[in-house]
Amino acid sequence: MLDAGNPYMLPSVLVGAAVYLGLTVVTDASLPVRVGALLVFVVVVPTALNRLFGGRDTAEMAGDEATGDDPR
Repeated sequence: MLDAGNPYMLPSVLVGAAVYLGLTVVTDASLPVRVGALLVFVVVVPTALNRLFGGRDTAEMAGDEATGDDPR
């Protein structure tokens, strides 16, 4: 579910970047801790939200081929 069509991807990346910068400025967290927090917000959160709230379905991603409509 890590595709551009996931509606939770962009907000999650923006929040992840803000958390990373916040951890860098406010705390003395090590680089692995900051990168781990960034990865949680960029990979885990949008995938979990998409599964919980039902983002795009695989049938929607396939487009018109999934509908079975024949234009003939």
